[in-house]
Amino acid sequence: MKRLNILVLLSVVLACSFTYAGSENIAIPTEEQVQKLAAAAWKEPIKSIDITFYKDYTKVPEPVEQIRKRAEEFADRELKGRSLDELKPYEIERRNKIIEANFKNWVESQKFPRKVKSRVRISGDNQRIDMVKVGPNEPLGLDTPFVHTFVNTKDANTGDFVSYHYAGDMNTVFVVSTKWAKETIAQFAGIPFATALTLRFFLGIDQGSTPKSLNYIPDPNKMAELAKTGLASIEPIRGAKAKGNKIVNRIGIRPDPNAPDTSDIVEMGDPNHFPTTVLICDRKDYSRVYHTEVHIPTTNKIISIRECGDFDSNGFPHNITEIKYDKDGNFVEKSVYRIIKVELNPSIPAEIFELHPPEGYKVVDQRSKKS
Repeated sequence: MKRLNILVLLSVVLACSFTYAGSENIAIPTEEQVQKLAAAAWKEPIKSIDITFYKDYTKVPEPVEQIRKRAEEFADRELKGRSLDELKPYEIERRNKIIEANFKNWVESQKFPRKVKSRVRISGDNQRIDMVKVGPNEPLGLDTPFVHTFVNTKDANTGDFVSYHYAGDMNTVFVVSTKWAKETIAQFAGIPFATALTLRFFLGIDQGSTPKSLNYIPDPNKMAELAKTGLASIEPIRGAKAKGNKIVNRIGIRPDPNAPDTSDIVEMGDPNHFPTTVLICDRKDYSRVYHTEVHIPTTNKIISIRECGDFDSNGFPHNITEIKYDKDGNFVEKSVYRIIKVELNPSIPAEIFELHPPEGYKVVDQRSKKS
C-alpha cells in the first residue's frame, strides 16, 4: 500500500470545511474536556503489536457479469499487449483455465458472511499477517491452521522493500516488490485516524510537516479558543475551497444521555452542516471510543459506523463492529471483529519477517520472473 500523503489528506479535510455562517447554542467544551480531546488526538502511537482475531464480514455481492469481466481482464494482463489471435493454442487453453478458476473462486467468495482468522504482527515498517478464510458453513476455530502468510519487510541485502506471500495451498512462496495492504487493526486502540488528524490540524501548530510526515503539536491558543467559543479555526491552505479568511471547525461536547455519569458525546464538523463526526467516549479517557459515526456534510447521511466494546486494561476493545454505507445511505459492507489475544508494543524477533520457506516449498521471485 502506498504511504498516505499527509498534505493531500489535509487538503481533502479542509476542502469540506467552510467559514462559519452564524452562532447557535452549542455544548461548548470546558478547558478540561479540550485537554482530554487533545490528549486523545496526540495519543502515543502503537509501535508494535501482536494480535490474533476472528473477523466475519458481509458485503453487497458483485454482479456475476462483472466478476466474469474482472477475471478476463486479470488473465489478459499476462498477454502484454498481444491480441487473442496471436496466442498459440496452449496459451489460449491456459488463459481460459485461469479465467474459469478465478471466476469460480470469486463467485464462491461472495457467499457471506465470510469468516477469517488472522494473526497480525507489526513492528515499525515490518508487517506479517497469517490468515485463513472459510465460507459461512465451514468450521473455524483456534486449531484451524493458517493457509496464507503475507509479509512486508526490507531486503537484508539491498535495503529495498520486499513482500512475501506464503501460499500454503500451493506449497509456494511468492516474492514481490509491491507492498501488501497495511493492516489497520491497531487503530481501534484510539480515536479514528482521520478524526485524530483533523483535531491535530485544528488544535495544533505545525512544526515542520512534510508531504509524508505530520508534525503538529498542541497549540494552547487554539485550545483556549475552542474552550471559549466552541470553534477551532486555521488559515486555509492553497487549494482548499474556503469561502472566507479562515476555515472553521465546530466542536461540541455533552454528556451521553444513555450513560450521563460515565460517557461524553463529542460532535465535530463544518458549522453549517453540523455534526459530520460523532464520537461517544469514556469520560475519563477520550481515546476509549465506544461509538463512531461519520456523516456526509451536505446530506447528513451516515457513511460509516463503528461500535467498540469489552475494552481491556490497555484500552484495546475486544469486540468491534464496523458498517459502511454508500453516499445514498445504502448498505455496502459490515465487519465484526472478535479479538482472541492482543499484546501492545511487544518485542518481535526480526526473523519473523525474514524469508524462511517451510520444507517442500518452492520460491517464485516475481520481481525478476525467476524461480
